Amino acid sequence: MNQEKTYRVAILGAGFIGKVHAYAYATLPFYSSPLPLRAEVKWVAAAHPETAEAVAAMLPAAAGTADWRRAVEDDEVDIVHVCTPNYLHREQLEAAIRAGKHIYCEKPLCATRDEAESLAALLADYRGVSHMTFHHRYFASVELARDLIAQGKLGRILEFRGAYLQDSHVDENRPIRWKNERAAGGGALADIGSHLIDLADWLVGPMRCVASVSSTPFGDASRAEDAVSMIWQTSSNSAVGTLQVSKIALGHENDLSLTIYGTAGALRIHCMTPHYLEFCDARPLTHSGPHPVTGWTRLAVGHRYSPPDTTFPATKSAIGWTRAHCACLADFLRAVAEGKNSPMEIDLHRGIYIQRLMDDVR
Repeated sequence: MNQEKTYRVAILGAGFIGKVHAYAYATLPFYSSPLPLRAEVKWVAAAHPETAEAVAAMLPAAAGTADWRRAVEDDEVDIVHVCTPNYLHREQLEAAIRAGKHIYCEKPLCATRDEAESLAALLADYRGVSHMTFHHRYFASVELARDLIAQGKLGRILEFRGAYLQDSHVDENRPIRWKNERAAGGGALADIGSHLIDLADWLVGPMRCVASVSSTPFGDASRAEDAVSMIWQTSSNSAVGTLQVSKIALGHENDLSLTIYGTAGALRIHCMTPHYLEFCDARPLTHSGPHPVTGWTRLAVGHRYSPPDTTFPATKSAIGWTRAHCACLADFLRAVAEGKNSPMEIDLHRGIYIQRLMDDVR
């Protein structure tokens, strides 16, 4: 890995998720040792210069700008993060692809499938490393779930059920933002459904949507959906499953869960309690009673990542949402250092694929 070169970074977007990406750079030395490469944020771009400058001030060598093209076209910039509203992604991704930058893109890839498809032709000649921030893959508990499935611990997968529930849109008097607008690429499906669809498809897929119904209880036809219920079927083994996403699920703050059932075992992922992975082994326990005993076991996973990721703050410490973002960024930077996309197969082509699946739901 190249430890001599310092890779310059431009973060497009200085809202909530742009700050998360900046935080990941600032804290990554604690979580990945040695670092995949040396990286330094040079630009933070946002529509309002004062917002960009406020985030840039949190980083040692960054400057703020209201001109994202200035940041993308800077010859010193090697890596571009796309953290802007969905309707801005296509233009910014096209500019970054044409400039030959490595790209780290927030979900979903674009506001619409047509926009995503328009990028596919550009990727034929693209030689950079790209990565989607489907960071829920990067909880240690999810990585263990993937390993258990690969080891055949579940046997043949029969069913799966998943949900990503929030209550941020319950108040009908809440001000309308771009995430509520259909034309801006908003809606529960794009915002949180993209995460759940990617995670389910990655663990049990490939899969296809066979039925769906959506709900928009507030506003007019211009407003994007607040909830979607879907039925899916895998193409490889005919397993069926349901996925539900909602921003009107009162009492749920940021609640992603996925349960997968097989012939030999089952597992349950719950990202509000990511310290644990729940596993059910179909083989009964041996005991002195007359009846076999099976059931669910909570496996304490915590911060048990594989090297070069560290065990900071400790393997037994409760893990957090931003920790998964840091692991996702570290994987991207390792890919950049090695000059090839991550073996997690999470590049811009994956973004196009998930966009297609979301479009099939609609």
